[in-house]
Amino acid sequence: MRGQRIKTKQWRWRWIVLGVFIVATMGIVLSRFYLNLQGKHWDEKRVAVEKAFAGSMMTEATNVDFFYGDEPIQIVYGENKLNQPMIVWISEGGVHTEMTSEGFTKEQARDAVLKKAPKASIERIIPGKLGDNYVWEVFYRQKENDNTRYYYDYYKFKDGAFLDTFRLSLQ
Repeated sequence: MRGQRIKTKQWRWRWIVLGVFIVATMGIVLSRFYLNLQGKHWDEKRVAVEKAFAGSMMTEATNVDFFYGDEPIQIVYGENKLNQPMIVWISEGGVHTEMTSEGFTKEQARDAVLKKAPKASIERIIPGKLGDNYVWEVFYRQKENDNTRYYYDYYKFKDGAFLDTFRLSLQ
């Protein structure tokens, strides 16, 4: 009887050790998988920041966004050495820089959409490029009857002039 209790305890410990080993192995495998998936994205952001530093007066980057219009553009937000906020657009065509104090602000773009469509729910506002114009792209949704429709509005970055609205199909 006593020998059987010892064997039962040994089996329990073996199952516990095996369970811990499986959980630890899965944790390592999943973390490596995540790092491999995100590595390319992080590398793209790092390269965008390096290009922004090399092609502009930017000395500190705070965020990187990606804009997909006529061509893919990387948007780097940051500051120059005088701590003035700036935005840098990086594309195959080169690097374009704007000081945020000299342009239409993100808040002004939000207000322009809400003035036009007071019941709109704004999903995202990012800098972009439409044709030859550097713009604020405002992505929002609005209820129409019983459906929701999504819109993209474009405002010139420099002066906030309205350029265009792209209306997506109803959902």
